[in-house]
Amino acid sequence: MNRLASSMLLACFTLSPIATAGAATIDYAAIDNPMALDLPDRSAAARWRALFQVDPDWISRQIAYLTDRQGDQAPTLLAARLLYRGEPWVRRAGDQVNSKRWKASDRDTKLALLREIRTTGDRSLAEVLKHFTATETDPELLASALTTLWFLVPKETPDFAVRLADPRPGNHLPGSANAAVRQDALRFLMGVKGCDAAETRRALDWALLQAKGGERNHALSLLKRGDVPDLIKAAIMRLDGERIKNELDDDGATGLAIACSRMGLDIDSTLAASLVAIAVGGAREIAAPAATSLASNVSWTATVPVGEIAKRAANDPDPVVRHALLNLLLRVNTNAGAIAAPGSPWNALSRHRERLSRWEWEQYVR
Repeated sequence: MNRLASSMLLACFTLSPIATAGAATIDYAAIDNPMALDLPDRSAAARWRALFQVDPDWISRQIAYLTDRQGDQAPTLLAARLLYRGEPWVRRAGDQVNSKRWKASDRDTKLALLREIRTTGDRSLAEVLKHFTATETDPELLASALTTLWFLVPKETPDFAVRLADPRPGNHLPGSANAAVRQDALRFLMGVKGCDAAETRRALDWALLQAKGGERNHALSLLKRGDVPDLIKAAIMRLDGERIKNELDDDGATGLAIACSRMGLDIDSTLAASLVAIAVGGAREIAAPAATSLASNVSWTATVPVGEIAKRAANDPDPVVRHALLNLLLRVNTNAGAIAAPGSPWNALSRHRERLSRWEWEQYVR
């Protein structure tokens, strides 16, 4: 299970009575200067300082203690630490801190804070989360923040997600510059809105028709067969254009194979012509998926000739390609098995389908 899905699952199971309580008041002035926050309880103050140190012990326990003991001040503490972007607090001036260790420690602390916010469900922190989502760029933190924001204000969250998933509009968020962030945001939209929602289609339009490589293939892998056929068709045509120009790399071939497997029955003559060209002239990795996709709906055969398919099926030395093409040809013509080698199972299947066709016709005539 990916980190975004697991975070959403956790959010659903951590709903508590606090989530429906009235919103607490956040001291926004204190957020700007967390060092000035006064905690009379010495134990709480020590735990508060620990949140700003490198590699603090039992970070989740420290946060839970503050949430439980500080009452109305707890949302301010959570918000102040979540939005903190400064250096770690040191005991003595001049102490040296490893920046790499501090960055990792800071991320772990913020992930723990986001989990705590999901647990408490305090909606007063929604505006803080919006600001955090609008300024953060770390993929792991943004994945958790999106889930937390959805838990608090589900109606507003898809707008933030699409601004992370699509970097083209002027209101895109800084995190959208990172492909990992865009992939997480698209996965989030697919999970909460479905592939046909306007926000999801906008994100898919970027991923399928503008992005390349792993990002495009990730988007294709999220779809089921028959989803968004117009976008899948456009993606296949785009990739076929790269094939024609000899620009199709390994990621492109993988993407084309996935796209063919996601294409449903909506195959028009334009798409069929491209798929036939791929099946006839493409390498094994894309020819077999293209032929399999074509075999799902053969209504296109009235406008696209299949002679070249039969020629390759009869002569190609690769058995995978031959079987894929023969399967397609038998859907078009039950006698196509004759081009297979004598004694081939395709001959037997061809005769079987021919007998079935004759039986169906006889039943119809009667």
